[in-house]
Amino acid sequence: MKTIRKYFLCLVVMILVCHTGKAYAVQRVVTSHIISDVWYENIFLIADKVDGMATKNFTVQVGGGVDSVGGELLYNFPNWYNSKFAPKLFYEDINSDGLKEIIVALISGAGSGVSTKEIHVLNQLHDPYRRYEEAPVESINDAVKRFVKMEQNGNEIAIQIGKKKYLVDYLKFGYYTPVDRPGVGSIEDYKPENGVLYGYTTVFVSIPEASIGSLKVKYHWDGKMYKAESVTFSEA
Repeated sequence: MKTIRKYFLCLVVMILVCHTGKAYAVQRVVTSHIISDVWYENIFLIADKVDGMATKNFTVQVGGGVDSVGGELLYNFPNWYNSKFAPKLFYEDINSDGLKEIIVALISGAGSGVSTKEIHVLNQLHDPYRRYEEAPVESINDAVKRFVKMEQNGNEIAIQIGKKKYLVDYLKFGYYTPVDRPGVGSIEDYKPENGVLYGYTTVFVSIPEASIGSLKVKYHWDGKMYKAESVTFSEA
């Protein structure tokens, strides 16, 4: 089975690049993929390779290669851009409708102590034919602004989330010279867990490496968008 899947993936790449009989100015590559036991649930994330490890002009392909029986669904997203490393790809029902969503986490920024993400969710619909439609997602930063208040008083960081208040002494981490107020956003991640979409970000006191903990954002589908419904803090 693994050998067949590897062959199938290579075949898809060759078809996508060569089926027109023309040479591309850029190289089309499969950046991420999910191979299922049924061909119509194979998911391929395809993009143009830019300088280094960056990719752009994404296509989400649902189903087998272009010659598969029944064809496949293609969704083009020319404005998607991934700066470094492979995007994360998930296929999971996160709105409790019994249909799996395609979740794509692109890397919007990467460097020393920095890893920011850009989340895209394609809701699966049957009306009556199967299709996917991109749904808006509230950003981690916007969710934190709505739910979290952070203040610095001397060497103590106060994090207020609703009625819950966390007090963290940053001196115990060995950070003796914080230069800014506590902040978030330089290190982010998104992933589904047990049918729920979560976002993560690090709380830091001066630079991204000076972490005192992390915030976990829980999302829910409100019928129009994936909106944060709660945030929790975990001390490092």
